[in-house]
This record gives sequence, C-alpha cells and structure tokens, in this order.
Amino acid sequence: MDIRPQNLFLAIALLTLSVGCGLNTAVLQKGGNGRCGVLLNYSCGARPCDPIDPAKPTIVITHGWNPLPNKIHTTFGSSGAQALRCRCGDSYNILSWDWNAVKISLKNDGPKRTAHCQGRMLAQSLRARGVNPCSTQIIAHSLGSVVVAKAALCMSDRGPFAQITLLDPPTGMHDEIFCNLAVTRHARVVENYWSPGISGYGDEVCCRGVRNYEVKGDHPILGIVDLSISNHVGVMRWYYDTMCCPSMPCGFQNSVFVNCCGCEHCLCPGCVNGERTEVPSEPPVPPGDYRADMSEPELLEGSDLLN
Repeated sequence: MDIRPQNLFLAIALLTLSVGCGLNTAVLQKGGNGRCGVLLNYSCGARPCDPIDPAKPTIVITHGWNPLPNKIHTTFGSSGAQALRCRCGDSYNILSWDWNAVKISLKNDGPKRTAHCQGRMLAQSLRARGVNPCSTQIIAHSLGSVVVAKAALCMSDRGPFAQITLLDPPTGMHDEIFCNLAVTRHARVVENYWSPGISGYGDEVCCRGVRNYEVKGDHPILGIVDLSISNHVGVMRWYYDTMCCPSMPCGFQNSVFVNCCGCEHCLCPGCVNGERTEVPSEPPVPPGDYRADMSEPELLEGSDLLN
C-alpha cells in the first residue's frame, strides 16, 4: 500500500495546530458550521435548496478537507458565489458543496474513502437539482478534487462536464484522480492549478488532457508551520481573487463560461490587482470553437436539508 497520501494528510493535521494568521479571510473563517455534505444554492434570488435555472450555465464550488471542523470552516463556496454575483449579476446558477464538518480517519485510506463517499453524495445532489454536466463547471480545492472526480464518474451517464478545475490537488492523490477515477474522461476541459514549494501540496500532472498552471504563493516557508497561509491554501485564495477581478490572468478568466458574464470590469470594491502570484502564459481556455450544450436537463425530485 502506498502510504504517501496518508502521511501527507497526517502532516496536514499536525500543521493545523498552528493555524491562525490566515483566518478571517474570504476563504477561511473561525468557527465550525456543522455541515456534513449539503448542496447549497447561492444563485441570485435563490433559496439554499432551490433547483437551478436550466437555461443558465452552472458553477459548482467545493472546498477540501477541514481538519479542525469545530474551530474553523472554509467559506470558499459562499465567498466565490458572492464574488460572481457581484461581478456577473444573475448570469449563473451558483452551487456549493459544503462538507466542512466531516471528520476523516487517517487509517486504512480514510481520506480516500471519505472523498469517495462525498463524491457519491454530491453526484446524487446534483442530479436532484437538475444539473446538466454539459453546461456545468466544477471548481474544487485539495481533497475536494477527489470528491469531484468521483462525482463526475458517477454522473458519466449524463455526459462529460464542460470543465473541471482542480486547485492544488495533493500529489499523493494524483493516481486516484487522474488514473483510477480518470477525471479527463468525464470533462471536456480539466485544469490543474498547483503551487510549488514545501507548503504547496500539488504538482504538474503529466496526463493527456490536463492543462497545468503553476501558482506561486506568498508564504512558501512560513506556510509550513501555519497551514492557513500556506501555498496550498493560497491557491484557493488566489482563484477566489480571479473571480473578483477580470484583470487578473488565468483562474476564472479561463472558465468556459466566462463570456456568459457580460461584464468587463469588476463591480466590487477592494479589487485586487493580481501581482502577488504568477501563472504561465498559456492559450486561453476554451478553444474558440467550443460550444456548451445548454439543453434543458431532466429535473429529478428531491432536495437537500440544511444541517
């Protein structure tokens, strides 16, 4: 058995003992929220359990493992949704998979097994909301990448997702994501944003169909002892910033649905300039002949209950 993934998540758990400097940001807050896997609708005018509007493209956002569920929680989904509503108005269905309170055992492939379970739950919830993969982009951070890869496999009968964006998926999980779950078979565009250095947990993926982008963090050394400001968390914070500001390169600017927004300028105060991180110059995504399938999906009964 390959023990590298387990050792990595043990290291994450130990490092969180010193979490603090990067709390109370757009993507990481103090205090737990008790949610163990629920799909929340953050679209304009929608209630948390409402179905989507099948005429619009859908953006789904999820976080990674929260090792301190009683003390902190990730707000990437809600903050990202707020940024997109501010920037683009009512252009998208915006959903978030919140599994902050899920506790993970480090024994017997606990992280992988938990991620698979969450992925099956996510797929079931997406079906219940009437989500059509062909007009959907999913954005996932860290172990959430395994969750999303499993969900995409479970929904493969509905066709490939338009885009899957992975933010610093841990290197120890690359075989699971790209080989076992074969995420590139279940999405037309697959992105891998990864951060170098010892406080970044990802790496470039040498797999056909994956677009690699390197994101250089602000605290490659200090992030070793404070996970909240690590390069690993920094990739998620950086992608959130690209949601806020169209002037930043890559990130959400590479979304296959970015042209649906119709806004060239950021409407929110406090827009960041994107100078803190660098990404390689690559052709824009998607290719010019890309056409999303916006056909109306079948609406299935059922909804999630808030925890």
